[in-house]
Amino acid sequence: MDSKGYVALFHQPLSKESIRGFVETWIGTYDKVEQVCPGPEAGGITVSLKTTEDILWEKNLQFRVLTGGEFTWVYLSQQTRVIETSGLPFADNTMPLDVLVELPGLAEIIDQINERRLNQLEAEGLL
Repeated sequence: MDSKGYVALFHQPLSKESIRGFVETWIGTYDKVEQVCPGPEAGGITVSLKTTEDILWEKNLQFRVLTGGEFTWVYLSQQTRVIETSGLPFADNTMPLDVLVELPGLAEIIDQINERRLNQLEAEGLL
């Protein structure tokens, strides 16, 4: 396994308002939140987010949430109902799950190794 990750399913499609709330939660909980700059010419460069006003809006957003020496990636798209996370595959790395559990509107969290459930979500057009 190359990474450890989860898929969070929400009751409603993700809006700018809900995404701002998620980022605000991460900023208040973790040491640092970064966003990958949009566009292919950015080459994976990240910018640090101090407030939700710093978010660079596009349809598909990618964040890196850091605390201590640990981090997790967070992938989401506006107007979808899912957030995906990935982190290093160490047994004690709980960040890919931790960044999701307190988010408002959360309906379900699925481990990335649960292929049966992920296939169901894909068949429903949610992934």
